[in-house]
Amino acid sequence: MAVDTSLNQFKQGKAVGDLDLNYFGGESTITCRFNINAGTTTLKAGEAVKLTDLGSDDLAGVPIVAKRTADTDAIFGVVKRSLKQSSFAAGEMVEIAIEGSVMFLLAGAALNRGVKVSTTFGTSGTLVAAGTKAYLGYTLDKAGAANDVIRVFIKADAVTAGTT
Repeated sequence: MAVDTSLNQFKQGKAVGDLDLNYFGGESTITCRFNINAGTTTLKAGEAVKLTDLGSDDLAGVPIVAKRTADTDAIFGVVKRSLKQSSFAAGEMVEIAIEGSVMFLLAGAALNRGVKVSTTFGTSGTLVAAGTKAYLGYTLDKAGAANDVIRVFIKADAVTAGTT
């Protein structure tokens, strides 16, 4: 299932970070702030994030998320695609798709339907078989090859790697 981004179409094609199968109450997203101490790094659509604690700097307010730094970092959710900006800088607000959402993400290899998957940290929206990596969810579509855009049912519950 390749990405269709032709401007001469009646409906926008699938894009990494877009949500699908929305129904009333079914779009599970939460507004978070990207870690203010992240320096010059940015978050992009489809990138899996983890919750972080900034100590006394975040006693109240929205949850703080950070980039994952290892494949075993527990996944809180995935950055939702924004029509207004392509990336999010440190300190900016970002919409995170959490458990219960269905999101279009990029397959890193051929994947069958119903496979448990994770994302590779450092690459936005690239799926791999979960194995011992932190669990993101499972595929709803079949990816025939790498770079196919497929739907993933997000079941990330911030548990440690290797447990389901």
